[in-house]
Amino acid sequence: MRNQFKFAGAFLLVVLLLIPMGFATTGVTKDLTAKQSVDIPPIPPPSLYAEIKEVKINGDIANNGDDLYVQRGDKLTVRVTIKANTQDLQDATVWAAISGYRYSSYDSSLVMAQSPNFNLPQGEQRSFDLNLEVPIDMETKDAKLRIILYDDNSNSIITYNYQLSIDGSGDSKSVEITDFYISPSETIEAGRALSFKVKVKNYGTNDLSDVKVQVSIPALDIQTFETLDDLKVDESQSFEALLLRIPQDAKPGDYQVIATVEFDKYQQTEKDQTITVIEPKGTTTTDGTGTSGLSKTVVTMPASVDVNIGTQGSVYPILIENKGSDQQTYVLSATGVSDWGTATFEPSSVFVLKAGQTQTVYLKIVPSQDAVAGDKVMKITITAGNEMKDSTVIAALHSSSKTNTSSVGLKSVLEWFLIILVAILIILGLVVVYKKMNKKDSNKDEEQSYY
Repeated sequence: MRNQFKFAGAFLLVVLLLIPMGFATTGVTKDLTAKQSVDIPPIPPPSLYAEIKEVKINGDIANNGDDLYVQRGDKLTVRVTIKANTQDLQDATVWAAISGYRYSSYDSSLVMAQSPNFNLPQGEQRSFDLNLEVPIDMETKDAKLRIILYDDNSNSIITYNYQLSIDGSGDSKSVEITDFYISPSETIEAGRALSFKVKVKNYGTNDLSDVKVQVSIPALDIQTFETLDDLKVDESQSFEALLLRIPQDAKPGDYQVIATVEFDKYQQTEKDQTITVIEPKGTTTTDGTGTSGLSKTVVTMPASVDVNIGTQGSVYPILIENKGSDQQTYVLSATGVSDWGTATFEPSSVFVLKAGQTQTVYLKIVPSQDAVAGDKVMKITITAGNEMKDSTVIAALHSSSKTNTSSVGLKSVLEWFLIILVAILIILGLVVVYKKMNKKDSNKDEEQSYY
């Protein structure tokens, strides 16, 4: 009975507390309504008079909040259907964007799209196609696709959000040519040579092997190529041992140079540039009568070379042409390398060229394991008879995380091996000392028992 009275008393207390709160809430609501009716005419939420009726992405219906799987390089056609429910839409806009791209301020046309401003009468609906593209160099991660509708009457916006899971690009787009350089110039005399640097990156989901880069000038029927054994996911590699000699009889004019990358057995991508061939100007010695020596020699080489620390090194091509009328002996040497690596010439640093002959010599640069990353200046000297010519080349040394990891791992193993070896020696020493002490004690006991 006493418990029933306690329960009833508690219930009455709660009721008494709630009644004033109810009156207070009612009063606030009335005050706001009264103020709204006097100062600001009420604007219905946009969801009452307009809505995003339907969204299709590449033809498939996508509901608000769906998870979407896309790949680098995918093109997205976003069709948004808008409906005006209870009133007209004035100066409305539909906007779509992919978030999370670090270069969006530079390549906004890829990840952002907007419809033109439009009017839509009450009860009508209209569709807009917005074209987006997942950038090929976007990180593989989770991002957002947002679709937004607003007009000049709305006090808020209508937003659809989609979760994008971005993966590596498909097989046909997994390798891209990120850089294609021509050296020494895009204007070249007939009979001279050009050097090419092609940089590629694997944007796909799989490591690739047997990547081949070919540089060709179809109109002149000349080409050269280089292969790469391995190209890992998100890894970049440069092809630099690419040289082409323009035929002596090439007609002046513009020619298309095509860099083609073949990968994954059946796939390829390409990039092209234009060079201008001009008539040869000819070369003579200082006195105008020479027929050999460096004055009659054309040397073509890249201005720089990329070298990865902890690898077997890089190959630097040097193309030498004897344009004189006599046979010439050439001697090559490299300085400025000993502090951070070694340099050797293949097939040889000394060779002979007959008149009109061309020879490609490869300078193999191998960095030391303890070399410091950065740009290194080295000098390549070419000697022909009594003439000498120096050329400055930049070797860009890059650190390798794999190399550092492996060297650190090996160092750790050796340190642990040394610690274990020292521990074993200490234990063996203690055992020897213990045995000697036991032997002395036993001899002492025998002597005592004898006496």
